Amino acid sequence: MPTIINRLIVTGEPREFERLLGRITEYMSSQPGFIDHQLYRSIRRPDVYIELARWKDAESHQRAIASEGFKERVREISAVATAEPDIFEPLS
Repeated sequence: MPTIINRLIVTGEPREFERLLGRITEYMSSQPGFIDHQLYRSIRRPDVYIELARWKDAESHQRAIASEGFKERVREISAVATAEPDIFEPLS
């Protein structure tokens, strides 16, 4: 089960970032293959967030991020944050 781990650095207003990220999460959670999502905020560096999203398979995630609905929401959030996403698989 692939997990997307995304490190996000907020460069704008945190509340606006969280609102926009919520729009992405709401959209992605309605896509086939989506399992769940968690969001963490650094205590030491409150401008740093870590997002985890689990998917049934990598293909489902790829289809979701290729959609115009996802791309539109990413364009919005890129004004207030930079992202470093990657896809991981469990080893144990």
